[in-house]
Amino acid sequence: MNFVFVGTSLGARGTETHLVCLAQALARAGHKVITVAREGGYIARELRAQGLPVVPGVFRNAADVRGMLSVSRAIRSARPDWLVGSFGHEYWPLLTVGALTGTPVALFRHLNSRLKTLSRRLLPRWARRFIVVSEAMRTNLVSQGVPSERIQCLYNPLDVDYFRVDEAERAAARRELGIEEHEVLVGFVGALKPEKGAFRLAEAFNRAMPRSPHLRALWVGEEAAHAHLRQLLAPELQERHILRGWTRDMRKLYAAMDVATMPSEWVEPFGRVSIEAQACGVPVLASRIGGLPETMLEGESGLLLPPGDVAAWSDALVTLAQMQPAQRRNMGEAGARFVRERFSSERISREFISLLESRDAQV
Repeated sequence: MNFVFVGTSLGARGTETHLVCLAQALARAGHKVITVAREGGYIARELRAQGLPVVPGVFRNAADVRGMLSVSRAIRSARPDWLVGSFGHEYWPLLTVGALTGTPVALFRHLNSRLKTLSRRLLPRWARRFIVVSEAMRTNLVSQGVPSERIQCLYNPLDVDYFRVDEAERAAARRELGIEEHEVLVGFVGALKPEKGAFRLAEAFNRAMPRSPHLRALWVGEEAAHAHLRQLLAPELQERHILRGWTRDMRKLYAAMDVATMPSEWVEPFGRVSIEAQACGVPVLASRIGGLPETMLEGESGLLLPPGDVAAWSDALVTLAQMQPAQRRNMGEAGARFVRERFSSERISREFISLLESRDAQV
């Protein structure tokens, strides 16, 4: 198949990573992929690094004609079977260009925020495929009045050859961070904001660390929020916390962890950190909310906890810290197998093609 993907965001978070990973997987499978992306942005940089063609373009808003012209040029060049979009402000212009050029449009929905009435009624009908990244998202949209048969589900893909268990990387990363062999390093990766549960997790560490002398914490998030986070950490425990800014390659930091956390308090659409960590052999503690339960095997590759319940999170941190290393390794191995079997980019790209070809999908 031939595809034109569109993603003119400058960001480098879940939606952008999804687009890049799926486009790369489709190209590896022999499909032709051209992407309209913003110059200097993460999407353009990553795809060009893999030798994939990128057409420069920007949608500053839903009425940006210049963005539509860029997409039209890509369509004339590629003659795609599908036009694929992932960002809300690009939905309507892509549907317009698709209608004008006779190109079917597949739209991915990555947020659980409520759709406006017109979008709720028309987007799932006018797009040939309207795809969410978890069954929890489908349930959310159905509760808003979107017919279930108009929604397809396709999980986020992950490059499991990139995110993988690497014992040599683990040893080197722990030495670099100054983590002793007997210490248990628990990591948080994400925005240091209340909705991500970072601040209640800090409180849970304040309660858990005095009970577990070998427990350490690694925080990976925006450096601008580090000062506020430090204010929430008990002064006598500060030395047991390591704060790092965003990094382009998370593999080293995942490798250093014994446990990863996703303590979100908002309705997560999916949970990319969860599957990245598990792919690297790291057990996960996650909130029982949104799409997070779909990213793990509860009781086997990690534990699900009530969002915002500091006492429950503190107890879970102590439990994992006091667990025998072999038990944590077994959980990590279970998670790595699960992610490889369920979320590998090769599998998800095949499922995407099947979804597009399916005659059962509502059109």
